[in-house]
Amino acid sequence: MSDPETQDPISTEDVPSTPRQSRLMAWKVWLNPTLMIATVLILFISLILSLNSQKKKSIEPKDIMAAQAVLAAKTAKINAERASQGLPPITGFGAEAPEQIAARLSKDATTLAGMSDQLRQLLVEKEKIIAEKNNHLLVSEQARQALTSQLGKLQLQLENNLSAGATVDALRAQLTEARNQLEAAASRPTREQFLALQERNTILEAKLNALANQPAPAAPAPAPSAPVKLFADTANDLIPMGKGLYQGLSSLEDHSDLEISAAYNRFATQYRATFLKEVRFPSGSSQLNPADQMAIAEALSDAPEGAMFLVVGYASTTGQADENRKLSSDRATVVASNLEQAKPGNQVVQAVYLGQTKRFSSRMPERNQVCEIWQINP
Repeated sequence: MSDPETQDPISTEDVPSTPRQSRLMAWKVWLNPTLMIATVLILFISLILSLNSQKKKSIEPKDIMAAQAVLAAKTAKINAERASQGLPPITGFGAEAPEQIAARLSKDATTLAGMSDQLRQLLVEKEKIIAEKNNHLLVSEQARQALTSQLGKLQLQLENNLSAGATVDALRAQLTEARNQLEAAASRPTREQFLALQERNTILEAKLNALANQPAPAAPAPAPSAPVKLFADTANDLIPMGKGLYQGLSSLEDHSDLEISAAYNRFATQYRATFLKEVRFPSGSSQLNPADQMAIAEALSDAPEGAMFLVVGYASTTGQADENRKLSSDRATVVASNLEQAKPGNQVVQAVYLGQTKRFSSRMPERNQVCEIWQINP
């Protein structure tokens, strides 16, 4: 450097007055060359890329040398300006050959192309997964629709089965009546037995006529009979004619339908008892509908004098036992009262509560809310 006296005079306006202004001046001096070099580099790289993008034209060596010369001139000019300001020269610019820059850019482009292929492959895999999910959703929707259709069919089948259940009960009653008629027909005497009975009847009539001609002894005064309770709280309150049937019905709990049907047929000869009708009640009700009242009156028309009508009340196993007993007792009493009014002659009517049961249906508790009407002949 030359002595201070030999340097060009500097005006006072160019001398920074404060440290802050000095720093700003230094940044300005350093930043302007840096921006210029960066601009030259960007132009140089753009030129290289533009030349590489032209597939039909090759890069001429003179173009590369011209770009290097421009870069070297700009770098020298900037370093001269920095030297005049007392700043060190800028190094590193232009140190890398254009071929190296082009190779690095080509490598970066290849890397980006590989990353693009990987991204494209990932997108294809994602689309495949989405397609599989959509297919799974479609299959699930088809399965749901099939299950919904099957559920509708099962509900319809259940309604048909419930309707058929009432028909089965009616057929069971008809079967019981047919069996009773068959047993009655089987018990009829043959012709030989009929002739023997007719002969015996003739002998007995002769004896009866002989006894009728004799003076009759004085008959003792009849003892007053105790009034018959319409509703028997226990089996002991039943008249003797109904106790046997009550015990027989009590023993049928937990038996199969075939066993119960066989027992009902056996009761016709064992207790001279015939099943007349079954009266069903809805849950919580003890009222008779008009149809049941008419059916009860028709069932009693052929009852002989001195017969007994026994109403047996049952309850389901749901709910409280005491409430079920009271409700079933009320139902049996209502049916017995209706029988008392509709009976054709001098018959005895009693009602009794047998208990909670599943004998009529183990899967539908409401079918056990019934009262049975039995006729016991003398």
